[in-house]
Amino acid sequence: MKVACPKCGYEEPESATECSRCGIVFGKWSPSPGAARHPLPARGERDGVSGRLGPTELRVLGIGLVAAIIANAIPFVRFIFSAIITLFHELGHAVMGWILGMPAVPAFDFVYGGGITPHSRFQIVLALLIAGGFGYLMWLFRGNRTTLTLIGVVFLIWLFFVSSDWRREFAFGAAGHLSEFILAGILFYQALSGVGWRIPEIERPLGAFVAFFVQINSMLFAWRLMHDPDFVAWYREGKGGMLMNDLEGIALDLHIHTPFNPGIEGVARLLLIFGFVPITVALIWYFQRSRWHRVMRSLRTVSI
Repeated sequence: MKVACPKCGYEEPESATECSRCGIVFGKWSPSPGAARHPLPARGERDGVSGRLGPTELRVLGIGLVAAIIANAIPFVRFIFSAIITLFHELGHAVMGWILGMPAVPAFDFVYGGGITPHSRFQIVLALLIAGGFGYLMWLFRGNRTTLTLIGVVFLIWLFFVSSDWRREFAFGAAGHLSEFILAGILFYQALSGVGWRIPEIERPLGAFVAFFVQINSMLFAWRLMHDPDFVAWYREGKGGMLMNDLEGIALDLHIHTPFNPGIEGVARLLLIFGFVPITVALIWYFQRSRWHRVMRSLRTVSI
């Protein structure tokens, strides 16, 4: 049997003493004067809160999937909505550039299409500031061994990539497609759970549509690179015959600096496989979100 949190309505086991979503302790919480207790959600909403696929979730995903398939099937509509993918893609490049000490500014490319994110040369001062941020976080969470270890692992990964020119460029090139999948996974989870929307009835199907549209478009892109020689030839031309596209740069870096030589087709194959990861992770998070919320709350604890 489950009980609803009197503040946010999230359902917890009857034996729970606190809410894993908003963090209130049931025995200590009391509503402010004039405030009403949160009503029990409807059946469909209860299914979502408890991490099950109810009628509401199936309807949201169904609308989003059908709309995404139609949008991808109509060239003009696909072209219009591809701006969303460009935005996600270039934002990923820019964020990775700054994280690796290479200031970058995302932009749409109105000459050759798509987008472009130029970055400056490596700035050691910026890298030292980011390293200092890691140091501050380690000091802040020094009493939480789990979080401290996690921060340390992330720092070592960052140090591995930031300490080499080719590894910085490799991470920068991969961040565009990675960002597409991450943001699609986040939107997919929000569409399922109903979290983060002001008008859920409208925004949840829209979130599902964007998530599916990005995923389908990226998978079709990878599939064409694997099976369409003409498309591969066009992709190799790059931006105006001067700038390499991301997957070609990644393939070249792997060939030069590692024992692997996957080529564009091999990297596209990895991209297609990875395309199933975000939605899978979002589903796992959704079905186990009560547990993951407790884990995240414990990680945010400054001291244990």
